[in-house]
Amino acid sequence: MGGCLLPSFFIGQGAFADMVLLKNEKSLKGLVVEKHADRIILSTEKGEIPILLSGIRDITYDTAEQNFFKVGKAYEAENKLGPALAFYEKALEENPNFEEAKAAALGVRNRFWASSTEGPINEVEKQQAVYDAWQRGSAPEEIIKKKAKEQAGLLKERLGMTLEKKGDWVRLASVDSTKSAALAGLQRNDRLVSIDGESLRFLNLESVVKAMLVPRHSNFNLEFERDCFLNKNGLKGNERNLGLRLKLEYRGLIVASVKDIGSAEAAGLKDEDLLTRVNGVATRYMPIRDVMRLIADPKAAKIVFTVRRQALLARG
Repeated sequence: MGGCLLPSFFIGQGAFADMVLLKNEKSLKGLVVEKHADRIILSTEKGEIPILLSGIRDITYDTAEQNFFKVGKAYEAENKLGPALAFYEKALEENPNFEEAKAAALGVRNRFWASSTEGPINEVEKQQAVYDAWQRGSAPEEIIKKKAKEQAGLLKERLGMTLEKKGDWVRLASVDSTKSAALAGLQRNDRLVSIDGESLRFLNLESVVKAMLVPRHSNFNLEFERDCFLNKNGLKGNERNLGLRLKLEYRGLIVASVKDIGSAEAAGLKDEDLLTRVNGVATRYMPIRDVMRLIADPKAAKIVFTVRRQALLARG
């Protein structure tokens, strides 16, 4: 997830922009639309570009809510949950539609509640792994590997899913139709984007599994990404023929509505989906007229809509 402010085509008009100061003293202007464990994605006039955090000195945001959010993240990284929540709420006072701040605030509340009942699980687990390794005369790495396997089993038992790593993403390898993941709308091959606003992209498999299990007895908001395939079958690629309507708003390009018994519905599109790509081309803040040109491309027999949506799950 990222600090998306306004569509990138507004940048050239000099309205709003973030400033990224690099360690080599160069600066880049654009909109920070995604933040990950090791990089950000900056939307510029020339398109979206990745920038590694290791090369960034500082980021200055154009709006007050983004700066409050930044301070909240810094407090949360230090496990100071009270101040973190206060700054997330300040961000929401500035902009009640700031989805990242909503997700982060919910995540902090869940973590605070769970930690108050269970204690510092991460540190306890680490100490136990080292102690077990010493007792058995085996390497700590073997114990940690065994622990990862156990956690994968717990994930399958509690939520009904198994995961696999493919490229930058962790995906759903399988989903048990009788358990909570499937009931929340998740499917095999869905790519996991974030938990409570914290990006999962570029993380290893073990980190993602643990994020879905700890802290115990708490809810979390899972954002995921899915490809929806629409065969044109001679249809002209416009909104009316395909049975959908698009709108551009704060968080990006949104599927405003999907017509019942239409091609878009048959492809799996839903109202309020965030449309991030069409046939592999990034469309998050693309003007609707340009998106429709992609859809109407006569050379494309089918359309691949990449959408993001959310599911609320409970850690068992």
